[in-house]
Amino acid sequence: MVTEGKTSIRVGVYIDNSNVYRHLRDLTKINSTWPKLYNPYVLGERLSGGRALEFINFYCAPPPSHLQVNGPSGARKYSTQMAYYEAVSKLPKVELKYATLAGTGDSLREKNLDTQLTADMIRAAIEGRYDTCILVSNDGDYQSAVEMVKDLGKGVELLYFKGSVSMALRRVSDVMRRARPSYFAKLDFPY
Repeated sequence: MVTEGKTSIRVGVYIDNSNVYRHLRDLTKINSTWPKLYNPYVLGERLSGGRALEFINFYCAPPPSHLQVNGPSGARKYSTQMAYYEAVSKLPKVELKYATLAGTGDSLREKNLDTQLTADMIRAAIEGRYDTCILVSNDGDYQSAVEMVKDLGKGVELLYFKGSVSMALRRVSDVMRRARPSYFAKLDFPY
């Protein structure tokens, strides 16, 4: 059934922004058409492709607070990242979800991002909040979650970056799309 140009297939999008950011940071060094600070709502709309976009969950790690005392450059990085997350949190259908940081100084590690995304993806499948989920990540740690979501009768699509995607994740996904600059639009925000 089609309503107002959209099909009745409901889509939920799960963005592992920590994974995406690392790839975009590297790609912008080669090709400036890739924006590091992208608009996750536009990404979700483009990936849903005329299907009913229900929600976009955006998983990220907060910038480390020690940046604020690392001189003007560190303070600028911290405030830019926080302004970006604030702008993302105001986008329609986007829910921002933070990981936690553990460790000190340069040995910080994000914790609870993959687990949070996995739990949310499975919970939403059980609750029937989507028919198809789209995972934006190259991380093979999501393989078991994808298999469970499929066992629950849901479709799973994967947006991955060339060169480092988990083959196991590609194998268990129903549809695979390689990331292209056309999927990503720069998010304009005051910073």
